[in-house]
Amino acid sequence: MISIEQELQKNGIKAICPINTINVNEIATYISHILCSKFPDFNLNYNNLFTRISRINMYIAEMPSGMSDACYFYRNETIYFRKGISFDEIKKLAFHEIIHHFQEIKDSNGVLHRLGLCSYLKLKSYGLALNEASVQLMSSFANNEKRDTVTYYGITFPTDSPSYYPLLCNLVKQIGYLTGFATLFESTFFADNAFFDKFKFLFGENNAFKIQQNFDKLLSIEERIIKLNNKVQTTDMTYYKFKNTTDMITKYKNQIKKTFFDTQNLILTSYFNARANEIRTTNDIYEFRKKLYSFNNLIGTADNYSFFNDYYISKMLEIDKKYEEITNKDDKNSLAVVKKSKLSIILNSLKSIFIHGKTEYQNLDNM
Repeated sequence: MISIEQELQKNGIKAICPINTINVNEIATYISHILCSKFPDFNLNYNNLFTRISRINMYIAEMPSGMSDACYFYRNETIYFRKGISFDEIKKLAFHEIIHHFQEIKDSNGVLHRLGLCSYLKLKSYGLALNEASVQLMSSFANNEKRDTVTYYGITFPTDSPSYYPLLCNLVKQIGYLTGFATLFESTFFADNAFFDKFKFLFGENNAFKIQQNFDKLLSIEERIIKLNNKVQTTDMTYYKFKNTTDMITKYKNQIKKTFFDTQNLILTSYFNARANEIRTTNDIYEFRKKLYSFNNLIGTADNYSFFNDYYISKMLEIDKKYEEITNKDDKNSLAVVKKSKLSIILNSLKSIFIHGKTEYQNLDNM
């Protein structure tokens, strides 16, 4: 195994100076307060949090362009912050990295086996991107970040984190909306299996693993784009080398767009197809329609993207048939009710289908 210094050097991190004790204590105070206030169900102790956070090594460092402005290095339990960023920004960035500190599970030899939603097996990680996205979503919520609608890679989407992992945060929010944010965040922080067990149950095991793999794929492709962009900006290239590199960047951007929509569509269909099969009552129909309609507020869109619209219409027709079957069993005068159902469920549901509303956290589960 390479030394800590060699690994830091490999990642382009060069420590400049430690953050002084007064500032570390201010960071510990800030993070301890928002953890206790924003996540009360975690049942955390403020004093224990403060003590643990204040003992984390924190450094100002030189870091490569394109890399995040903060990085937690588990081998020496140290957080590195990019030189030049303000202390207010350091405090916000610290939340994400300190969550990594709390969620790590190591063996007696200090080998990392789990980091929140991410597992490590024989030097290979599984679920790294899903974990990063969930931690960042927690961070945006804790720091009261302003939600925004942005466009990257030809995809327009709402995100709670416009600057850090915006695409992944959009997708993990879609998942959290369906599984419950409380379960997602608790498993992220405490590194337990509750979220993924629920994820597999609600989406199907194969679909859950495929979605997890797509998250890792998106993160990997974005990292390749960052490296190529850095190469273009810092290397004196011939015309043909430059063209080959920029063509590769375009290719990767198209891969991101395809993978994003493949993932979004799989999240949508795997969850709602399963829930549609469970409909037994008219109240089930109401809840299904409401949840599917609200899901529209979370999705990414692009030119010529009509998958959600087409899927929504097909599901409204499907549940109208179910409504007719249910009411025909329960009501001798169901015909009048059925006609009303077709107007209210189909026509009213389709009206303003692409008008995005606003959703907010409420007890972590109405985000």
